[in-house]
Order: sequence, then C-alpha cells, then structure tokens
Amino acid sequence: MANFKEAYEILKRLEFNSPKNALHKNEGEEGLTWMGIYEKANPGWIGWEKIRPTLRAAGSMEEASVVLYKDALLQADTANFYKVKYWNKIKGEDIKSQSVASEIFIFGVNAGIGVAIKAAQKIVGVTADAVVGEETLKALNSYDEARFDKEFDRAEIEHYKALIEKNPKLKINANGWRNRAEAG
Repeated sequence: MANFKEAYEILKRLEFNSPKNALHKNEGEEGLTWMGIYEKANPGWIGWEKIRPTLRAAGSMEEASVVLYKDALLQADTANFYKVKYWNKIKGEDIKSQSVASEIFIFGVNAGIGVAIKAAQKIVGVTADAVVGEETLKALNSYDEARFDKEFDRAEIEHYKALIEKNPKLKINANGWRNRAEAG
C-alpha cells in the first residue's frame, strides 16, 4: 500500500525545497504562504501561532523562513496538515501503487483535491464524483500503473491549459505546471 511519507517527500522536493522561501507572500494574495499553506484559505491552521511571532521577531521574511524551516514541530504540523487535508481524502493508504497515490495527492495539493480525484476517476472509468469509495479504490488498484501515469499527466496538463485559457496571466506558470505534472 502507498505511504504518505514517500508522497510527501516528493511534494517537498517539488514545492518546498528552499528554507529561504518556505514562508513567503505571493503577489496578488492577501496573506502569507507557508510551504504551500495559504493563510487566507487556512486561517485556523495551528502553524500560524508559531509563524506570526517568529516573523515579527525576525529581521526579514527570509530570515523567519529559515528559522521556521528548522522547527521540527512546525514541520510535523505541516506534514499533518497535508496528510489530513489531502492524503486521507484520497484514501492514499488504501491505494496499492505508490506512484498512483503520489500523483493524485500532489495534483490535489496544487489544483484541489476534488479536481485530482475526478481526473483519476475519469481515467479509471468510474463515476467522477470526487469521492474515493470502494468502486474508485478497486478501479485504481486494478489499473495499469504506467498507463495511469501517462494519462494522469495528460489530464493535469489539460487542466492547467484550461486555466490559462480562462486567465492568460497564468501563462507564466505553464512551464512549471508542466514540469510538475511530469515529475509528480
């Protein structure tokens, strides 16, 4: 069965590999982002209780980011956030293939868990209802892993193309999204 820690390590390599920018503020967004956790979307997340005072005490956001990145408890809270909000919703522990579970998890973090689950469900030929139930698990666990990987990468890229068509300003993200789809 798939393992959250392995999927999370892939996510960290793709998203959070620099202590200097683990904490940042994205242009056009109102709040901070810590390792992909957007403050405005997740204001009650426990990690903000440590991040805010550290940021106030630090000389810069980069300095606070480096200090916070080394905090083992904050790192554990961050991993737990992703496990509860994403991994558990895809029932990752019940998916046999690590690569299939990792693909769905990583895309879910970036595009939304419902989008990722529906994409997987369409590929394996079950009702695309964004809920991972027994039928979805059975289909995922019997589907050819290499075929799923190729088809899921295509689905991710198509999703990102559609986003860019709706909002051409997002084209700046196109290469990164493509690389992410193919690396995940």
